[in-house]
Amino acid sequence: MLSERIVQWLGSWGHLDLPAAGVLAALVVASSFLPFPRTFVFIGAGAAFGMRSLLVILPVAAVASVLAALLARHVLRNWVERQIEKRATWRLIAQAVNDEGWRIMALMRFFGPMPNSAQNYLFGLTKIGLLPYFLITTICTMPQLVFFNYLGASGRALLLEDGSSLKRGLIVAAAVSMAAIVFLVSRRVRAILARKTGVVCAGPVCGEQIVQN
Repeated sequence: MLSERIVQWLGSWGHLDLPAAGVLAALVVASSFLPFPRTFVFIGAGAAFGMRSLLVILPVAAVASVLAALLARHVLRNWVERQIEKRATWRLIAQAVNDEGWRIMALMRFFGPMPNSAQNYLFGLTKIGLLPYFLITTICTMPQLVFFNYLGASGRALLLEDGSSLKRGLIVAAAVSMAAIVFLVSRRVRAILARKTGVVCAGPVCGEQIVQN
């Protein structure tokens, strides 16, 4: 599996020295600009280097997201606008962000029906200012980055140390709690989109517009 390959490749670097940190930073940057499975990067970094890899992941992810937004706003604007026009869901989300302000963006950053790289480009063309964009991105993506990194680090610790049933139970409980929060947040996102646009969304795909009487 791709996740296992990423874990093995990151683990092959051994310790989180300067070269390994550079490779990890490059993967995080790539996931901010390309449809790259960054969840596997965070889990793999946790498994390979432990929680200290967050010292690389957190600042690099925030800065790379801002750079991607600036790229969309000033260099790739026409291309991003064409992509938005092709996708009804993207148009609805952009409209909701412009209408709702930072709140809908915060929910989307925590968990929304779009890959992170697509969010970077999309939010770059909204009315959100650069400083609010940076603060919302940094704060609202931090829980999932820490969580996935923790899963990787805890999984490796259990394998290496033959962890107790209590440790396994705590990891399962954390995963279940995260899944419940993701469900509630995603439902809130769909409800806001439906209220603001009159469109019913099921998962990442939105349905036909509701006829308003």
